[in-house]
Amino acid sequence: MRYRFLSLVTAALLLTSHAQAATLSPEQRFRTTGDFTGKKPGKVAHDASGLACMPLASGARRCLLINDESAFAQFAEIAENRITPGAALPLIGTEASPAVLGTAPQNICKTAGRFAELDGEAVAYADGAFYVAGSHGCSRKRGEFRLSAFHLARIRVDAAGAPAGQVELTYRLSDVLRRAGEAGAFFGRNLMDDNGLNVEGIAAVGDTLWIGLRAPSLGGRVFLVGASLKALFAPGHAPATAPPRVIALPAGPDRGIRDLAPLPGDRLLALLGPAQEQERPYSLLLVDLAHPDAAADLGELPGRRNAKAESLTVLAQESGKLDVLIGYDGPRNGHFESYRLKLP
Repeated sequence: MRYRFLSLVTAALLLTSHAQAATLSPEQRFRTTGDFTGKKPGKVAHDASGLACMPLASGARRCLLINDESAFAQFAEIAENRITPGAALPLIGTEASPAVLGTAPQNICKTAGRFAELDGEAVAYADGAFYVAGSHGCSRKRGEFRLSAFHLARIRVDAAGAPAGQVELTYRLSDVLRRAGEAGAFFGRNLMDDNGLNVEGIAAVGDTLWIGLRAPSLGGRVFLVGASLKALFAPGHAPATAPPRVIALPAGPDRGIRDLAPLPGDRLLALLGPAQEQERPYSLLLVDLAHPDAAADLGELPGRRNAKAESLTVLAQESGKLDVLIGYDGPRNGHFESYRLKLP
């Protein structure tokens, strides 16, 4: 198994840089024309947790949004500074399906719980498909095992972003996370009480799905886990056996990854925030996957009362500048706003 860890000297330098990070200012607020659907019919979503988009086409982006209290995702269109919610897409049913690839995880968490919502935390897009990941963690209040939260979904779409075929589901991300080195030892533990492993961000780069972990946070480090998409969605019910690539990044005490977005040149943009519910800042970190020890802090987000930064989407990149869209868990319809970043 391969691991990439920072030297103590490099980590100390980066943490010192983080302490001096400038606070970013939003460029503009994005207006939502209509409402995203909440967990219950007729209710508005207040828990946006992930958004990914296809490349810009004819002045608009076709996107997919997930909120963590539902069993469905929802399409949307972004044009200029407007977000228009679209049709909902069911991802899981009311009980476990025998068609799910791989083998369901067992004997984890404190107690058994019911099959409920997906607990969707992250969305990615690449090569004609959207991916949606459940938290792959025990329930936060009671530490229950809910199989519904241990799914990774793939939604293939056509050139216009319409679904092309059935939603594919796999349990194999659990196999990968169990093998994620020292972070994997926290799989199946409670997030709030025991620093338990919890997925919060994903990004697809070629055949690799990068998984960003909110927890565990260990010694001021957070973890990226890289797995083969081909292996995750291979036919049949055999478990995944290939060891993942694991990268540790500096984040500061009690902080983890809250979302990921891919960038050209084998790089990722990571949204960092509290690992549990601590009073910790949210910030953006630029990661070169070939040289993760050179991760660069791009600045902190301004504090938002009763709002947690959960969604990160890249809108444009040119001339050393990057436009990103941040969405929040808590406010109505995600309170999406854009930021302009300077790339080193």
